[in-house]
Order: sequence, then structure tokens, then C-alpha cells
Amino acid sequence: MLKFIISIIGIFSINVFAQAAPKNVILLIGDGMGEAEIAATRNYEFDSGPGLFVDTIREKASAIVISKRNDDASLIAFVGDSASGGTALATGILTSVRRISTTAQYGEPIKTIVEEAKENGFKVGLVTTAVITDATPASFAAHVNNRYCMKAGDLSCLPGEKPIIDQMLELDVDVLLGGGHRLLSAIKDTITIEEFAISSDYEVAKDLKGFTRMGHSKNLLGVFSDYHLPRLWQAEDGKVAEKVILSDDGNVIFPKAQQCIVNPSSKDIPTLEMMTKKALNNLSTDNEKGFFLMVEGASIDKAAHDSDICGSMGAMLEFDRTVKLAIEYAKIHENTVVIVTADHGGSTQNIHHPYYENYKRTGENIPGLYELLVTKGGNEMAIYYGTNNASDQVHTGINVPIYSFGLPDDLVFKGTIKQTEIKGTMAKFLFE
Repeated sequence: MLKFIISIIGIFSINVFAQAAPKNVILLIGDGMGEAEIAATRNYEFDSGPGLFVDTIREKASAIVISKRNDDASLIAFVGDSASGGTALATGILTSVRRISTTAQYGEPIKTIVEEAKENGFKVGLVTTAVITDATPASFAAHVNNRYCMKAGDLSCLPGEKPIIDQMLELDVDVLLGGGHRLLSAIKDTITIEEFAISSDYEVAKDLKGFTRMGHSKNLLGVFSDYHLPRLWQAEDGKVAEKVILSDDGNVIFPKAQQCIVNPSSKDIPTLEMMTKKALNNLSTDNEKGFFLMVEGASIDKAAHDSDICGSMGAMLEFDRTVKLAIEYAKIHENTVVIVTADHGGSTQNIHHPYYENYKRTGENIPGLYELLVTKGGNEMAIYYGTNNASDQVHTGINVPIYSFGLPDDLVFKGTIKQTEIKGTMAKFLFE
């Protein structure tokens, strides 16, 4: 009888241990990744056919993206930015544009899931193709009232306000990878950010060689360009979408269709996949609790602001490959959840090709910026930007997709949800 009781206790202990296995959440954010950016990439690379990995993910829903008015927090703003969208994802609370995890109108700090994870003993990582203090990663690890308060001396910092990079390092974020050479020379107290990071047991890397040497025993701070990382693709002629030219009779002269090529500036820069793999290896080493990792494909949006469709699509494909990497990791690491979404919609539009019309179009028919591409399959695709008459295209208030892998059945996102619901689901999985 005693042996039987001991045997039962042993089985129970094994079950308890199994339930206490590490839990991991990998949140991948395609900055400005609306359905239009996904569709344009699918059209260009695969002629609208199969090929994108995100199209194979079975669990998919739609997230409503809104923000708050800053002059009156009781009022809604129907279009947000990376700061308000990042805050919604990191905290589950709506705020106004430019605010990094502080409340609209009043500027009170809002606790983020990264802060909760650190309090609960989890490791945390932030990976981006932007400067590491950009709005999306910052929203998970800092609290400032203007997203451009990145380092000491920035004019956007309010008196007494601690810059984003200072807060990230003080929070002891285990992995920080992206752009931002200019951050390292900023002063924190009486020493540079680089010196402070090294004294806080961070391994610092500034180039591909340094990135390759990065290991698992220390926290990682890697910055591989002065500001944002260079885009992987550019147009053959190096130009972005432009105003169409008019003939003497006022009709549109459409540009010659071109293709996208590799941007030479991206050579010797770690890719998003490389940085994500490095982060996963670091966070999962000697970690019995688990981790939270946020990965941002930032250039989908950065390029769209510049009417740069090749830059956007190259970034979208890089992000898609990174999603595949994350899910492959989850498949062989129990209790790992992958969530893929966007912070807000972008400005890309895939419009009618000239041959769709039986008449010649005049200049007033195309008031925005236009580019004609030859897809990989030899078909022509017209891309249009018309959200702003200036050079900086703006965000749109569309819903964004949300994909997931590994969530328990009762937590799977279904139908149309609010963007703010995503944080609660991640927290419930990790902490309950």
C-alpha cells in the first residue's frame, strides 16, 4: 500500500513539473502591415498565388485599430500611429498618437506586458529593423509623452523625463537588437549609454561581426546602423513612386514597369530573421520560467511613408520569413505561442492598371504618386500612394490582421476583435 501511495505521489509530482514548464510568447508586429501591403507583396512575388507563409496560418482574425484624442481622452481618433498602436498591444489600453505607454491627455504611465513579465521572472526581448528606441519597441519598455524622447538631450523630452533608452536598460531588457549607433554616445548620468550597458552586464555589438560573436551568457544590446536599418529592396531606378508625367495634350504618360532589386546598403547588416534567431537562442538558454519576445518588421511602414513599394515588399517578405522561423521554433518548444499582427494600417494601394480602361486618363485622374512594377511572373502591377500631397504618406484607419499559433482553444482570436484585447490574451497565457 505504501509503495502504491509513493508511486501516486511520484506521478503527481511529474505532472506538476510538466505543468510548470516554461511558457513563451513571441509577438511579431508588422509595422503598417495592412491587407493592402500583404496583397501587393503576394501579387509581386507570387502573382497572387501561394507562397506567403502567413497565408498558411489557419488561425486568423481581424483587429480594429483606433486611438484616443489627446485634447479630450473621452473622444476617439480613428487613425493611430506606432506609438498608440504599440501602447494598445503592450498595455491593453488606448492612448493618443506619439504617446509611449502613457495615458491620453493626462500622461500617466501604464504598465506594460514586458514590465509584468520581468516582475514574474520571465526573460524579455525586443527586436526591430528600426532604431531600438522607435515607437513600437519603446511602447513595451518605456513611458514618455513623446515618442521622439529617445536619448538624453532630445528636444522632445519634457523636463525631468527619462529618455527611452535609459528606461529600457534600467528595466534590464534581456535582448535589444535593431538600429541606433547614435544612442550609444548619449550620456546617462555621467557615462555614455554604451558604458552603462557594459557595466550592467550587456554584451554590445555594432556590426555584423560583433553580432555573430554575441552569445547566451549576457544580456544583448546590438545596434547595426546609425538609425533605422537599411531596407532590403529598392526599385531598379532607385526611385520611389512619383507624380505621373503628362503629354502635351494633358494625357498621362505612364512610367515604364520595373522590378525590385537588392539594396546595396543592406549588405553586412543582420536581417530580421538573424536577429530573431539570436534572440530566441539567448532567451531560451538557462531559462526555466519562459520569455516574452516582441519582433517588429518596421520597414513595411517606413518605406510606405516614402511611397517606396519595393522597400515595403522586401520588408514584408523578410517579416514573413521571420514569422515562419518563429512558428517553427514554437513547434519544437512546448508552451510557446506565436501572435502576428500590425500596429496600424498603411498607405499602399494596388489600383487599376492602365490597360483596364478604354480611354486615356488625364492628370486629374491620378492626383497622387504612381509606380508600375513587373511582377516575378512577368505581369504588371500598379501601385498608388495618395494619402498626402507632401512626401510623407500617412497611416489609414483600416482593420489589421491577427494570426496566431499555439494558443489554447479558449484563447484563440476569432472574428473581429479590438486591438486592445491582444495584451490580455498574452498575459493570461503567460501569467495564469
